[in-house]
Amino acid sequence: MKGSKRPIPAGRKAIYCRQMIEDTAHWPSGTVRIVWHGPEEPELPITGAHGFCFYQGEVLVCEISGRGLTIPGGHIDECESAADCLKREASEEACVELANLKLLGYIEADHRANNDFDGRYPVRSVQAIYRADVSVAREFAVQHESTDRRFVSTGELPLLHHEWNIVLQKALEAALEMDGR
Repeated sequence: MKGSKRPIPAGRKAIYCRQMIEDTAHWPSGTVRIVWHGPEEPELPITGAHGFCFYQGEVLVCEISGRGLTIPGGHIDECESAADCLKREASEEACVELANLKLLGYIEADHRANNDFDGRYPVRSVQAIYRADVSVAREFAVQHESTDRRFVSTGELPLLHHEWNIVLQKALEAALEMDGR
């Protein structure tokens, strides 16, 4: 698969259509269809934000209890923008401050095929995905759901992330293109 750092496991379906890339993810809420939409303004509600946060040429990952290594992010609080959500989550999960946030695009989460979906979030929504710089890296302290933070190379990220997929790969490629790499 062109651009992928790790082969997609047998039985996984991947659909490519211009900028739209689709895959299946296995989240705590169950199986979710995810779709990369790029930077076009979404028609669906934005419920979360995540980011590829760079520090001295490496990407920030957080060890989240019950999930594993992942890029920082989470659900948007009431009256909070997606960018502010990412800044708050990065501070809570990794003890860092972010600067130069640039929107890469949106990942749609579609729970319609999930028979166990509890309805806590909309059946279909999007998460904003950013590229950001870590401007301050404070000493890490275990807090909230995060038990560790690391800075890893972009080549290591697909191998370490708890559930790397082609949608995240496309988002990472967008971040690297923005940097001219």
